[in-house]
Amino acid sequence: MILTFQTSPYESNPYTSELINEDTQLLLDYCRMNVFLDVILESIVPRTCMSCGRELRYEGHIAGACTICVTGWGVFEPGETTKTLFNERFYGAWCALGFRLGNGASRAMIHKCKYGGEPGRVVELGRWMASRWPAPKGGVVLVPIPVHWRRKLQRGYNQAERFAVGLGEVWAVEVDGGGLVRLAHGESLTGASREGREEALKKTYGIRALDGCEEQDMRPVVLVDDVLTTGATLRACREVYEKRGREVVGAVVLALA
Repeated sequence: MILTFQTSPYESNPYTSELINEDTQLLLDYCRMNVFLDVILESIVPRTCMSCGRELRYEGHIAGACTICVTGWGVFEPGETTKTLFNERFYGAWCALGFRLGNGASRAMIHKCKYGGEPGRVVELGRWMASRWPAPKGGVVLVPIPVHWRRKLQRGYNQAERFAVGLGEVWAVEVDGGGLVRLAHGESLTGASREGREEALKKTYGIRALDGCEEQDMRPVVLVDDVLTTGATLRACREVYEKRGREVVGAVVLALA
């Protein structure tokens, strides 16, 4: 197998070659080597779709899911229809929604995000979703729904925070992963009734105490979570902020249950 790399026009042009300094050249060489190693690795151990097992083409997948499985996710498009559906669970002036949580490939992806030990996969999903939805305006900050420190220690990461990082990279919006905290550590609320979730979440979230040198951040908030079920979690977190006079303008969620 022969690999060829296209030469940069800056490198081949003697009149502009001086624009490529040593650091830039090292970066170009590093990127080419990474591409070379990726192609070699895939030729030895082909990557397969995490849902159906099909072999993945180079760059022909989204977060490890083949394009066929992604088609079955039930991806939501930006627009009033999606906003109306979102507002039935959580009302906000702005929202973004990824896909419907079904019983097949989309559920397998969410399970990987939560328990798969692969935070990079969740970041990639954030980048994918941000490339499809316009960025929120108005100087907002992205606030991921926190997990208790014990659960984060157990999993190694907070999937909502990693999702927010991917969104923020593409949208160029800051992520605040430490202001909102989870106070209580309990069982997962997945599958609980609407009334049960509302009651359990009343005293679950709070704001991290500021030290003497910090000023209170009053920028508008966009909440970020991986799954929207009844909307109780988002409403509980919005209430925490609104009690302190801070506006929550909406939310971004990866999957709608």
